[in-house]
Amino acid sequence: MSALNRSLPDLRTGRSSCLQSVSIGWDGGVYVQTCGHTLHIDCHKSYMESLRNDQVMQGFSVDKGEFTCPLCRQFANSVLPCRPGRSTEVVSWHMPSNKNTSVLVKEVEDLQEQLGLFPTESNLSKEMELVIKDIKNTTQRKYMDYGKNPGSPDNDFLFMYSVARTNLELELVHRGGNLCSGGASGAAKRSCLNQLFHVLAMHMRLYSIDSAYNPWTRLTQVAPSRDDCLDDERPEVPMLFRDCPSLLIIFVLTMPQPLCKEHFICLVKMLYNLQYTQALAALSAKFSPEERQAWSTSGALKKNAFNAEKSYEALLSHVITELSKVKTVYDVNTEEPSMVIDEALLLRFLPQLSTSVWSPQSIEYSLQQFCLPYLRLSCLLQHHLYGDNLSGCPEEEEFSGLAGCLGLLAPAPQPSNPMYSASCLDWTVSAFNLMTQWCSEVTGLSDTHAEKSMTLLVQDLQWASPHLLHLPDNYNTIFQYYHKKACTACKKVPKDPALCLVCGTFVCLKGLCCKQQGICECVWHSQHCGAATGIFLLINASVIIIIRGHRFCLWGSVYLDAHGEEDRDLRRGKPLFLCVERYKVLEQQWVSHTFDHINKRWGPHYNGL
Repeated sequence: MSALNRSLPDLRTGRSSCLQSVSIGWDGGVYVQTCGHTLHIDCHKSYMESLRNDQVMQGFSVDKGEFTCPLCRQFANSVLPCRPGRSTEVVSWHMPSNKNTSVLVKEVEDLQEQLGLFPTESNLSKEMELVIKDIKNTTQRKYMDYGKNPGSPDNDFLFMYSVARTNLELELVHRGGNLCSGGASGAAKRSCLNQLFHVLAMHMRLYSIDSAYNPWTRLTQVAPSRDDCLDDERPEVPMLFRDCPSLLIIFVLTMPQPLCKEHFICLVKMLYNLQYTQALAALSAKFSPEERQAWSTSGALKKNAFNAEKSYEALLSHVITELSKVKTVYDVNTEEPSMVIDEALLLRFLPQLSTSVWSPQSIEYSLQQFCLPYLRLSCLLQHHLYGDNLSGCPEEEEFSGLAGCLGLLAPAPQPSNPMYSASCLDWTVSAFNLMTQWCSEVTGLSDTHAEKSMTLLVQDLQWASPHLLHLPDNYNTIFQYYHKKACTACKKVPKDPALCLVCGTFVCLKGLCCKQQGICECVWHSQHCGAATGIFLLINASVIIIIRGHRFCLWGSVYLDAHGEEDRDLRRGKPLFLCVERYKVLEQQWVSHTFDHINKRWGPHYNGL
């Protein structure tokens, strides 16, 4: 999923800025999807009015903005405005340009300084405001308040950013965690990221970014050297600690829309320089002192060579040299083990490997793995904003495929030169001077916060795909273990025990003894475990119930007898065995957020489960 929240309250010096807290929303967020059907705004209002006047018992609450699509009858709770005229704008977005990267960097800086203005009041702008209100109304408070001042502009800014980040990350999850398959994901027909980004950008443009905190300057320019820099003038968070996907999303959403593709590619290139430097710094921290010395010495000999700014050896040597100026950077946790590498994937990646622990091949592999999450999100963003196709590729060629798609690398790198992650770099100023500036921000903190600096410098960006609990094959194993198990809250054996299939918590179904604030335990747990979505296995019935907000439904059973039939309430007493296919379907519906669309028999639970 998302990268870790890396706000640094303990390391701040000076004023606080919401831009210093990145990757907000990693513990929860709002996922937006659509059935894909469109209707006029006035038609939607008339349809909602007819539903309010309908006397027939409905499975949804019209007063809360819920309705079913008049075409496909899928459940919905908001409408997302479609921006008119997009087909004519696409032509201007893709106009070829031969501008120098330095010129584009200056143009991006000028665009960021333009003040955002709310569009003239119209039906479209009103609907865009309503979408944000609908998103906030359906979101639990704890997933909206990120700062000390709930409701403040900073808080709203971060919340809208988290919506964009969450939806991008979830599409990656739907695609299996990578973009090797290419094309559209299984949930592509429900994707509405282009329209969603337009709505979010319209609102986020209203927040002006203080130039003192704008990362673009520190990303593209070398600041004048000032040895007498006061603590209050130091940046709050070093650039090497910043999250590049977060910065890319914030840059895109706070710039004038529609954003030309050449400016988007410029953003991607400049942030890749930072991402690559972070990869070098994190990698150097995992070296032993002897390895650092060896790579520093060998790379220093190549700093004066032609194209040294695109040589991983020269750049790695420079990073090691700069970070070594303060001993505390590398002295903390020096006994930390080297990175564990997937040998099978590495063997497919490069057949010819050195016997050294950190050979050039293993270093290149590690650098690519570090940069891949950023390239994936950048490609997805480009795909949705500009309609660029995602071409499939073998897993070992994902880096080169994504880099080529983003214009960082020629489409087909030469097999004779597999060390191409550094070839994607595009510097507009001296690479060594800029790296020195970024490293000095870290060494400036290391005197007093050495351990925290090292923790943030060494990152692990590998995340496992979400999955439900691993259940035993025989249902009798579950039944015997939980049938007489006491509830952890009330210490009594529940009449209707249930098991959360997301986290494994044992809860009481309909247990009055475990009520909190008038809410029974299953509903309460679903609000805290799955943001009001809960999947529970009823131990005494072998069936699964789904809780979604104020509604619930019976899903069925994943345990079947020898004839492939369910035994609800265990009335027949037949041995039951796990149906792997059914369990995969349940897990897929959970991951893809399709419970509302696939399951039709919903009813209110009145907080009584």
